[in-house]
Amino acid sequence: MAVAAVRAVLLAANDDVAAVLDAVAAGATVAVVGAAGETVHEIAARQPIPFGHKLAIRAVGEGSPVHRYGFPIGIATAAIAPGEHVHSHNMRSRLSPAPKEDATSVRRPAEWVHDLARDSLEAAGASADAAEAMASALTEAHLRGVETHGLRRLRPYVARIRAGGVDGAARPQIEGRQSLLMVDGRNGIGHYVATEATRAAADAARRSGIAIALVRNSNHFGFAGYYATLLAAQGQLGIVTSNGQVCVAPSGAMQPLLSNNPLAITAPLAEPDAFLELDLATSVTSRANVVAASRAGTALPGGVAQDATGHPTRDPARALAGSLLAFGGAKGFGLLLALEALTGVLAGGAFADQVSSKEAAPDAPEGTAHTIIAIDLATALGRDAYVQRLDELVRRLAALPMNPAVEPVRYPGERRWALRRARLREGVPLSPVELADAMSLAKELGIGA
Repeated sequence: MAVAAVRAVLLAANDDVAAVLDAVAAGATVAVVGAAGETVHEIAARQPIPFGHKLAIRAVGEGSPVHRYGFPIGIATAAIAPGEHVHSHNMRSRLSPAPKEDATSVRRPAEWVHDLARDSLEAAGASADAAEAMASALTEAHLRGVETHGLRRLRPYVARIRAGGVDGAARPQIEGRQSLLMVDGRNGIGHYVATEATRAAADAARRSGIAIALVRNSNHFGFAGYYATLLAAQGQLGIVTSNGQVCVAPSGAMQPLLSNNPLAITAPLAEPDAFLELDLATSVTSRANVVAASRAGTALPGGVAQDATGHPTRDPARALAGSLLAFGGAKGFGLLLALEALTGVLAGGAFADQVSSKEAAPDAPEGTAHTIIAIDLATALGRDAYVQRLDELVRRLAALPMNPAVEPVRYPGERRWALRRARLREGVPLSPVELADAMSLAKELGIGA
């Protein structure tokens, strides 16, 4: 065997993986050393492996535990051969839930999901551009495991268009003020308005180094990370937030004041089709989870909601009549209030509880506001220099020594983009109910599915 140029450390004799002590090129021979420093294996790497990441030293079957430190640290999500890079693309934490699918799930290609959504929206009265924008966002939600913003939203979106609450043919108006863009969504489809605003912000940032688009008179736009990664794919750092339907209140308040405004921050990484993607809502849990608990007759965890008298509650029915709580207590609510100051207040549109409820008033405009910030990396530090520094940060995170009983650390977006690559190959899993409803909607709209 060739002389080993890289070493990896085996922490326990029964481990399935060893941590490499330097970046490994595909085909390089790795000397695996035991606790006493002796070489116990020499293995050729099948793929490039970043510093500190895991190298498989023996075969692990799909669904089998992966051992490190002498303990199972995860479950193989695909068959793993000796010499393979072991990471989120082929292993999930044993403490993480299995993917949200079961034996009844039906897989469809991403293109099928996209085309069904696009054709349904056009049949409901959306313009071709608006239908394309929403279909792309809905499909990405499924690819990245954000199913709450996927096809299950299609029927309510169509109903809003047909009821006149959303103008499916509206085009946003964009007024440029140097690197600051004022965008009037004109009550158009939120996904389309946000997509156009994001493209305009990216173009302006390339010219001036940084740009911000302030959007008013829009509607629900799906998940914020989608638009932020549109910027990251252009070699920019993206920051996106939005307001929305009111559901969150400070502790003790007897009625909600704010939405659970999301915050997304994204940036490109060196690995193809991978991004740092922080995307979080600012409430402890979502209203959808409270609705699900109510239907299932289960109690909520403590500290997530309060009733209409401002008292903590674990009863989902009381929570639905009351409000959700912000994550992080008073600090989280402070961040949420600041995000509202950055969106609805700054954009000159509806803010806080001025945003209309799409459930209570399906025929009324929501008035949603979005804020989209693009920082051009080529103008700032240089794209390659920034990506190199961010990759170093990610490598240092992955190399941290961890308590074997806790979940392996991931950078924001790592799971989403590994899942996306897998679902592009294997298809998007849809529940039978979700699939049947989407196809039934398409039939109602007079299109084939």
